[in-house]
Amino acid sequence: MNNTEQAELLTRLDDLRRTLGEPARDGRVVREMSPDGAECRIVFTECPTAELDALIGAEQDRAAAAGYALEWKTYGHDVPAELPDRLVAAGFEPDDEERVLTLPLTDETIASFGVSPYDIRRVHDVAELADYADIAREVGRKNVESEREQLAAALRDAPDELSIYLAYADGVPAASGRTYFTPGSPFAEIAGGRTKPAYRLRGLFTALVAGRLREAQNRNRTHAIVDALPTSEPTLVKRGFQFLTTTRPYVYEPPESK
Repeated sequence: MNNTEQAELLTRLDDLRRTLGEPARDGRVVREMSPDGAECRIVFTECPTAELDALIGAEQDRAAAAGYALEWKTYGHDVPAELPDRLVAAGFEPDDEERVLTLPLTDETIASFGVSPYDIRRVHDVAELADYADIAREVGRKNVESEREQLAAALRDAPDELSIYLAYADGVPAASGRTYFTPGSPFAEIAGGRTKPAYRLRGLFTALVAGRLREAQNRNRTHAIVDALPTSEPTLVKRGFQFLTTTRPYVYEPPESK
């Protein structure tokens, strides 16, 4: 990927981020609220440096008044660059940094993921989310039932914007993953890769990614994009994913919500 291609993809990524929630009246942030109102995630920021501390304080006050936990998702190419340091100074806790990777969707790039020996299924009925929840529990996820309810609602209300996949090994639900298809975006957003501990290092993660990439190509998306942790990045890079930017969430919980 050359510098021009990277700059273009970053612009498209920022365009996507602007559509993921509701922009504030002044347009300086875009907020994504959880369905139950217990959590808010700021997914895009556009603010002059001189006004940054006031903006952060206002969002903290808003979270305290409404009683929700606040996550501020930052990216390595964001402006102003001081945002992460200002968030920490204001009391936000940094979470793990992830590397945003991207892959152009072509027959050649998808072929590098090979042919899966596993039974890969896309979820079409909310009843199938029981297997998804089973995987989530075994990998230690919290709020499993709440997540299942949210995914069930998303499948009912906007089925074209979310795909959920399950991988079965010997008839057992062993791994899962999701893909988000935001209308108007060139990206298919790969997310939520989980594998039961007993089935790790068997190629299930790779098989699930391959299935989702094929769907994305069939739906005329030009690129896949993923926030990758160190555990998944080597597998993805080995098969052609390239570095685009970094991302890190910063979390603030008002005293009332602790």
